[in-house]
Amino acid sequence: MIAKSFQGRLSSEEKTFLDQWISLSKENQDKFDVYEKLWKRSGQLVLSNSIDIEASLLETKKRIPEFRFKSKSGYSNLRVAAVLILAMALGFLFNYLLGANQLISGSSEIVYQEVKASYGTRTKLLLSDSTTVWLNSGSTLRFPINFDSTDERVVDLDGEGYFEVTKNESKPFIVNTSNVDVKVYGTSFNVSAYEEYDTMEVALVEGKVSLVQGESENRKELMVLKPNDVVECNVAERKLSRSREAKIAKYTAWKDGKIIFYGDHIEKVVSRLEKWYNVDIEIADSELKDYRFTATFNDESLEQVLKLLSLSSPMEYKIGGSQKQEDGSFSRRKVVLSVKN
Repeated sequence: MIAKSFQGRLSSEEKTFLDQWISLSKENQDKFDVYEKLWKRSGQLVLSNSIDIEASLLETKKRIPEFRFKSKSGYSNLRVAAVLILAMALGFLFNYLLGANQLISGSSEIVYQEVKASYGTRTKLLLSDSTTVWLNSGSTLRFPINFDSTDERVVDLDGEGYFEVTKNESKPFIVNTSNVDVKVYGTSFNVSAYEEYDTMEVALVEGKVSLVQGESENRKELMVLKPNDVVECNVAERKLSRSREAKIAKYTAWKDGKIIFYGDHIEKVVSRLEKWYNVDIEIADSELKDYRFTATFNDESLEQVLKLLSLSSPMEYKIGGSQKQEDGSFSRRKVVLSVKN
């Protein structure tokens, strides 16, 4: 994508994605600047108009007795040779640009990229093996820029992600979380594993995944999931609970901008709304914990969601404002849920 940007061939969507990547960190900006300098230098050294490849080849081959140019076909072969040399030069340049980060660091170690979805947004990205990942609000994914030198395709997730994994039987795809890891070969599934919560959740849409723990040499399989299986891991109790879910869409609809609840307890509703809108929600009355909610929201504001939920239950809400912190930042807004008087 960076190379295409230098050639002016990016689509508007690709340009937006690249601009967002550059703005994520100073490290990304520095990497882009290095690639840009290499690209400009390569244009001067390799692709300069002053280098006449065909003339150079002719002059060289005139000095070799074995070569005789007696026909037009011989000249055609020479043109092919010139194209091949140019292709080789471009290939070298392309590999050089891709490996620029390793050359800069003086290391051949695996280079990682980290992408974070800002609160209130969703991010879609394509990994080097053509696996597609959607990240939910406040989620972070750390992954290698390519999987060529690895035995497994391992990524680290903090938050919620929906994965459509490209099938590769010889190189399994591993989603590392702070507690239980997910191992797949090619399938679609959702993982919700925010580090600050004491539970994580895996919902399988299609294919097959297994929940595992440990390093690759000593990895232990805990459970195998089938389509429409949902497994919740209670971190504190170290317990896995499996259920069959006919409405599997409620676990994946967020990637399309929807929040769906099907008979969910208020604690589940609260955890989803906290991440989606970047707020803190307090359940002031324990009586509310007995209520379940069924609703679908499509990019509504926090106030609209709370108002609609309160219309279908004896719940009322109060939204506080943000407070300025000592470092100049603002705290998250606080929402208090209570029983209607």
